[in-house]
Amino acid sequence: MTPKEKAIELVTKYYGHFTAHMSIAKKCALIAVDEIIEAAEWYESDYHYKKVEYWREVKQEIEKL
Repeated sequence: MTPKEKAIELVTKYYGHFTAHMSIAKKCALIAVDEIIEAAEWYESDYHYKKVEYWREVKQEIEKL
């Protein structure tokens, strides 16, 4: 799944399940992505570095929505 597809998926999940306001859904998705990035940064390996980069791209895509 591309970062853009993941961004849309996350925002849509929050929008549909927890709120009727797109701006709130985006904020919730950004909080979730920040938590994922923070957790992945604790590990020092190429695999986790690639995952952090992926989630940073997802965050950028959410911010564009």
